Amino acid sequence: MLIADTPYQQVLIRNEFFYNEQQGHGEYTKAVVFGCRAEPARAPMFQVMTEHGAQWARVPIHMIVTKPCETLPVSVVSWWDNYGYSFAVLEFVFLRGFSCTALGRDKIIRKGNYLFTIDWMIDGYSETPDQHKCHHVIALETGQWIAYPNNRLVWNDESWIKPNPQKEWRCPTKVYSAES
Repeated sequence: MLIADTPYQQVLIRNEFFYNEQQGHGEYTKAVVFGCRAEPARAPMFQVMTEHGAQWARVPIHMIVTKPCETLPVSVVSWWDNYGYSFAVLEFVFLRGFSCTALGRDKIIRKGNYLFTIDWMIDGYSETPDQHKCHHVIALETGQWIAYPNNRLVWNDESWIKPNPQKEWRCPTKVYSAES
């Protein structure tokens, strides 16, 4: 599945995207994200409809914001590239409305809110327990969108979560099967 629907999200697109990064810096166009596109070894990309009626494909995540903000490099906005062409998009009802803190590759912790999840399938990494990583798409408080895996996020819910991640936990490497 090369492309899939996402929950609709009203956003701003950095105008430099529309000008091949030659101009438009610091300017934005209103748009709605309505789909996700996956190509291996590329950052998460999205389908958008602009306020002008132009539909664009392959808008990379670092060009999508909810309000004007500082530009972050794509290596900070997404920990991993897409694993392959096959994926599923889901808005986990349980996570709807959750805030979280996100640990960036630059070691900076940023706050944001959950939007939806992209999860990978039918490729070598997604089938390996210690390599599988989904992309939780988060809108940072600054406005920037990010796509981070489980092990770089701490979820907040004051009614029952007491943030204190167990740093000594390790990724599982065992494959569990009832028949092998």
